[in-house]
Amino acid sequence: LIHLESTRARSVTPYNEELNTTPFLHELAENSLLAERAYTVVPHTSKASVSVNCGIEPHLVQPTTEANPGGIPVPCLAVLLKGQGYRTGFFQSSTKDFEDFEGLVKNFGYEDYYPLESMDTEGFEQTNYFGYEDDIMLGPSEGWLEEHNDEPFLAQYLTGTGHDDYQCLSTHYGSEDFSEDEELNRYLNCLRLQDIFLKNLFDQYKELGLYENTIFIIYGDHGEGFGEHRRFQHDDTMWEEGLKVPFLIHAPGWFEHGERVKGLSNHTDILPTVLEMLGYEVKDGEYPGYSLLHQIPEDRTLMFSCFHDKACMASLKGSEKYIYHHGNQPDEFFDLSEDPLEEENLTGEKGKEVEERREALLKWRSSVNATY
Repeated sequence: LIHLESTRARSVTPYNEELNTTPFLHELAENSLLAERAYTVVPHTSKASVSVNCGIEPHLVQPTTEANPGGIPVPCLAVLLKGQGYRTGFFQSSTKDFEDFEGLVKNFGYEDYYPLESMDTEGFEQTNYFGYEDDIMLGPSEGWLEEHNDEPFLAQYLTGTGHDDYQCLSTHYGSEDFSEDEELNRYLNCLRLQDIFLKNLFDQYKELGLYENTIFIIYGDHGEGFGEHRRFQHDDTMWEEGLKVPFLIHAPGWFEHGERVKGLSNHTDILPTVLEMLGYEVKDGEYPGYSLLHQIPEDRTLMFSCFHDKACMASLKGSEKYIYHHGNQPDEFFDLSEDPLEEENLTGEKGKEVEERREALLKWRSSVNATY
């Protein structure tokens, strides 16, 4: 599992070929399964990680309650695979108190945990206020993989470089000019740096003889706003720049000619897809997501929530996107097929449908929170 921090779909090359920020990811996409319309549920790192690791929607409240003892109501992927003889390890280039990941990793069920505090920072540059460039994970990763290369394993790499405050211009990899906007340019260079780490990690797996037998799941946790809708950062950004993320699966021997998932998908689809690829079935229960090895139902509706309580929610069905701001600002309704940048609010034309979508969101919120 390779977690690309704060990485929005529109800023990586497989989803925007005019922007050469991630040439290695673009190369991978040519022989991978790529979800063309993949989304986060809550645009926040810890919340997205719950969906990825545990296959369920996160608790739709602001604190990371999932990091508390017993805070996750289902067995997560690491627990399921550990029961099948897998060794599990979690690496992150950020501090262990970043968004309560020390508690989250424990609840996810990982046996071995390597936060920034366990790593040697000499020779690496800081890339934000809580972490270093992602290459810092390569040394611990190599040691762990060599130790466990004779048994099946689940490894997760939580990158941090994409997160603000985007200190990515001074590493030994240099920088490029992607945008005249200074902050956006620093962000895009952070995505470039993540892509370099991705290539270095793949090279490591090849050098250790592990590449051919590994399934790589690569995903953005959430996007990032740069004022497109008068909002910056990601926590409460319900437009496409905050919700739509890259998501691809690269596995040697699979998807050799490049396959595409056309339907709506989100992070809850990762767990069922991985389990099916590994040949397992879930018994005595089920997870809400869909395996991407099959066609996704055309009538699927995705639901989203802002990180901060009662700030905003949204739903997406087909190409029609509804955003509810809890009365803090007017509702919004967009047809993404005609208006991908969400500039023309159609709420006034939708009448009763807006009320129905709002009611469905409120019921969804209550239902999800009840499971916690």
